[in-house]
Amino acid sequence: MDSRVDETVHMISLCKFVNISSSTNKRYKEQILKDIIIAICAMLNSIGGKVVLYNKCTCLLAVSAISLLIRILEQSLISIIGSNQTISKINFKEDKESMVILVKKADCLIITNYNLYLPSQSQVVQISPWEPLEKVKDDIINRRFVPEPVQLDSHCRIFLKGKNCDFHENKMVMFKNLKADQSKRTRLADRMTGKGNKFSCYVSAFANYNGGHMYFGIRDDGVVEGEVIPNEDISEIIKKVEKAIKKMKWPEQIDQPKRGEHWEICFEPVVDENSNVIPSTFVIVIYIAACLGGVFTEEPECYEMVEGKIEKMSFVTWKKRVLQLGDVDIPAAVQRIEWSSSATERRCTKVREVLMTAINNGKWEMFSKYAKLFEDKYPEVEMKLMVLSRRVIANYRQGRLSKARHLLVDYDKLLPKANDILIFEVIYLCLKAALKRAKREFEAVSEFLESALLKADQLTPGIITALTFSFAAMNQNSGLNEDGPSSAELSRKVLEHLKYLPRSQVQVEMEHKAYIILATFHLGYDMSGKIIEKHVNQLRLETATSSLMALNKSVCSGYSLSRYREVQFNMVQSTLYYRYAQVNPEKNEIFLEEAFQFSRKAQHLARASNFDEMVTWANVSVALYTEKLVLASLAKMDWVKKIYMYRLSKK
Repeated sequence: MDSRVDETVHMISLCKFVNISSSTNKRYKEQILKDIIIAICAMLNSIGGKVVLYNKCTCLLAVSAISLLIRILEQSLISIIGSNQTISKINFKEDKESMVILVKKADCLIITNYNLYLPSQSQVVQISPWEPLEKVKDDIINRRFVPEPVQLDSHCRIFLKGKNCDFHENKMVMFKNLKADQSKRTRLADRMTGKGNKFSCYVSAFANYNGGHMYFGIRDDGVVEGEVIPNEDISEIIKKVEKAIKKMKWPEQIDQPKRGEHWEICFEPVVDENSNVIPSTFVIVIYIAACLGGVFTEEPECYEMVEGKIEKMSFVTWKKRVLQLGDVDIPAAVQRIEWSSSATERRCTKVREVLMTAINNGKWEMFSKYAKLFEDKYPEVEMKLMVLSRRVIANYRQGRLSKARHLLVDYDKLLPKANDILIFEVIYLCLKAALKRAKREFEAVSEFLESALLKADQLTPGIITALTFSFAAMNQNSGLNEDGPSSAELSRKVLEHLKYLPRSQVQVEMEHKAYIILATFHLGYDMSGKIIEKHVNQLRLETATSSLMALNKSVCSGYSLSRYREVQFNMVQSTLYYRYAQVNPEKNEIFLEEAFQFSRKAQHLARASNFDEMVTWANVSVALYTEKLVLASLAKMDWVKKIYMYRLSKK
């Protein structure tokens, strides 16, 4: 056993420590406290030790200050390592000449400062030193997925001087208005990126969450002021922003963040009430992409004892220590139910993939051909149940609800014979919920979906659990249901569970569906075209747009939309433009025309593929937009007539 005990000695003047009336004494106190805390934390991270404090002053004020010093040290330690570790690992011993702080080795790695941030609704929040390291690892450093990343070029571009911008600060949006006069020492670029404006803190927070936008030139209340920027200053601002971002600590896989990928800066012109551009006046928009692996404002502060000396742990060493923690003292995971055999899982996955591809593309003859082929080829109960479940979906999509119900009865009779009964019971409950929804028995829908989700929670994350969340999200009758998760929350679960699957057409198809449901929810609709919210604001439109851009990114990477998703995608785009028409009445007709065209395209595709429910949704939308366009046209004619009559009366 190592009998060595680390020791550090600090000579302090307690009278100066207590008397902080002067700024010099105040700085002295802060530095002494920092040195002592660092020494204690270094020993906590090593084998323990002792910190010896010698008092250089013998005045009465100094002698009476020992208890005050202990109290201040305890308060500082509690803010870093928590009360439990402070009480159990730290002891104070004192006499007339000195005080000894006895330190035991900590139960976990002690970080003095993570230098990590996350966004709240109205500000950025620094990760507290006593935040459990495992939680910081899981939520930031080791996170593998971002459910709704803010997309590049999704920021607002229209800014009217003195008017509200129609969106608010939140976890992905920050406003800052830098109106102070410039000088040689405080140019706009320096004030933007300086510590006082927490620039690097916002970069860290947005990157460690869903990404976000910083808007410079907008007041906290959302009113647009704009920043006055001569043309020659623009390049300086870009350079200073880039320098500040690159100075931070980014994950190894990124190393140096790239403009246009990990960050971007745009100078959007501010216009007056007549839509004329105001010279040299801009809203500066800085985009920060969501990032996996953790983005630090600077290296984390973590100390250790090396050969009797205090040393700050290097970032490389710190990450090794942090990542090694996953190998020890981690409780066993809850046992999840898996397929009875990998062969059964492979065959069922293949059957589902082939049949769902035919269903989603409206190729009904191909579906019938392969369904019969699989039934004849595979005698196993699991194969028959998988084919039956797809037959239910095929008939449901075509509006043959009576046939779908009869097939589900056959499925229910066969279910008890399956080896993987829980998996196929979850599928049964989802199908039952869908058919109840078609009959508008919404109370029964909620019961079946709740049961399906509870049972799915017992399964290993994968295709079946993702399917369950997807089914629940699509059939959630109201995104504002207070008794259960919204369709957006369920869709995020889908995206989380899909990360356990290899990249494939099946996985991407479900990803497309999740993004469509997310966009639909943020637009205030459900997946049957029912309006949940009468109006949505600009921020909701931007969030919906981000989901659609994420879907588009997937399509551009080589995974095309199935025919069914193409119908839904067009319907969601028509809804987006309808909402734009509501938010921007001055462009009402333009947006309504776009909404009408997208709904007509969806209507044509749905009819050609015999997607019954989609045809109904498209028909309702086409009728609505036709009516709105006629009303807009009549209103315009009435307005022109009034102007004409007014001019006649003046002659």
